[in-house]
Amino acid sequence: MKKILMALALVVATAGAAFANQCPLLVKQIEDATAGKTDDASKKAASMAAEAKTLHAAGKHAESVAKAQEAAKAINLQLKMK
Repeated sequence: MKKILMALALVVATAGAAFANQCPLLVKQIEDATAGKTDDASKKAASMAAEAKTLHAAGKHAESVAKAQEAAKAINLQLKMK
């Protein structure tokens, strides 16, 4: 049981680092896709990408990734995750 809990703790600890690396990549993809566009969906996605960037800076990486995915959905963008 102790080994399982240690393994779970390790997975949780490394998952945060994985999300931390994804946030800027996802935000950049959205920024690139909305650059120069003035339609409402692009404006909304750009705003959500800025929010995702703020969440990333605050260390809320899971929330940042979720917000970036929501932004991508608003403009029908398929995000590429590493």
